[in-house]
Parts: sequence; structure tokens; C-alpha cells
Amino acid sequence: MKLNEIGVTLKELVVTLTVIGVAAAWGLPHLAEMLPNYHLTTAARSLVVQIHRAKLRAVHESSIYYFDFDFDDNGDLESEDYCLWGDRNRNRRKELLEKSYRVFDLELFPNVHLKAFPAELGGPKRGPNNTKIDAGGGDGVSFAQNRIKFNPDGTCSTGTIYLHNTKGRTFAIRLRYNCLTQLWHHHGSKWERW
Repeated sequence: MKLNEIGVTLKELVVTLTVIGVAAAWGLPHLAEMLPNYHLTTAARSLVVQIHRAKLRAVHESSIYYFDFDFDDNGDLESEDYCLWGDRNRNRRKELLEKSYRVFDLELFPNVHLKAFPAELGGPKRGPNNTKIDAGGGDGVSFAQNRIKFNPDGTCSTGTIYLHNTKGRTFAIRLRYNCLTQLWHHHGSKWERW
């Protein structure tokens, strides 16, 4: 190979940039369409991971832990971080000496909201297995006092957490007494296990 044969021609460069431009013009709208669904799926899976970590912490430390969606008891679930705290004296109230951990922040997931997608806009009228969606007061969390209680023996309170995005998809995270977690997805007409 001679020294003057190294490199690319202007024609090759223009063709390459044109192909990249066409691919970007075609792909960017599709990427923007997929992002809300990706954020919803990621938020639901992250919440499931944090729930399992809370259960393990309660078992490991032989203490009762609460995964709290309304840490300051003001009734506004979307504005606060979700916290995990240990109830050392077992009085079901967070006190100064009881350590709390910030475990989940819904603001990290744009266009993801706590609650099911509204039924009047085509969302589900009932939850998975025909359960009532607004059992917890319609705030997206059906656990008593908007908190999940994890016991040292590996059991927990039962309920469902609903998350939705602006594209009309809803995830339901159901917890059973033995901390079995079920993730359900609703898009269209029925619930499906995820």
C-alpha cells in the first residue's frame, strides 16, 4: 500500500454521514416512543428489588422493618422519597433514634406515577385476579397506612402497589403474606404476569 492511498474520499465520507443521518432520523422517534415504557419497567423492577432487600434486612437483623410510602403521614405519596426504617421498640411509629434509609425515589423515573392508569382513559377497572384497585384509598398503594411491614420471620403485610406511565401502561406489584412478589402488567384489555 502506498502512502497516498491511505484515508477516505470525500464521496465515501458523505455517503457514510448520509446513512448515519437517515438511521438517526428513523430511529430517534422510535426511541422517544420506547422511553416511557422503559422507565415504567425499570421503576417496577427497582421497587421489587428494594422490597426484597427490606425483607432480607428484617430477617437478617431479627427486627421489624417498614417500607414507608408516606414517611411524614401527610397523605402525599408522590412528593416524598420512600423510606425503610426499623421499628426497634415495636410501637409502629418512627422515632428519632430509629434509623431510616432512603430506598426509592420515584422522581428518578420521568412520567412514572404511583396509581393505576385511569380507567376513564382506558386503564384497568379492576386489578390482577379481579382485586379492587382503589382498596388503599386510590393512592396506588393498598397496604395499611401506606407501608409494608416486614417481620423477622420472613413474612410481610399483603397488598398491591400500582405504577403507570403516560402511555397507558400499568404495573401492579402484589405482595403475599410470605413475601412472594408478583409483577403484573396491564396494557390494553387484560392483566398478564410479567
